[in-house]
Amino acid sequence: MDIKSIGSINSMISDTTDYNKNKITSNDFEKHLNSVLEKKDDTELKKVCKEFEGILMEMMYKQMKATVPKSGLLKEDFGNQMYQSMMDEKIVEEAVNAGGIGLGEQLYKLLKDK
Repeated sequence: MDIKSIGSINSMISDTTDYNKNKITSNDFEKHLNSVLEKKDDTELKKVCKEFEGILMEMMYKQMKATVPKSGLLKEDFGNQMYQSMMDEKIVEEAVNAGGIGLGEQLYKLLKDK
């Protein structure tokens, strides 16, 4: 493996960790929601409600996963942790896109008339 390969791998890892750091925070979410409500944009409101459901589902999923004992079969190294994190995000994303638990839709119905 040469220096260029290592540099590109470090760049990919950095991009992935930057993506995780830049996920929506509660303050950003509140600002975004208020902005959408002021504009009365239904499409964007539906998207924000779906994002909120995703945030809650991801928190719930991580808490549930933390209760499962580790088997020790696989090494706990950085690569495995990164893979698990990316897989967890994808699982939650797919669950939300498939309808989730219905929280996003209920929130949308509640806020669309305001």
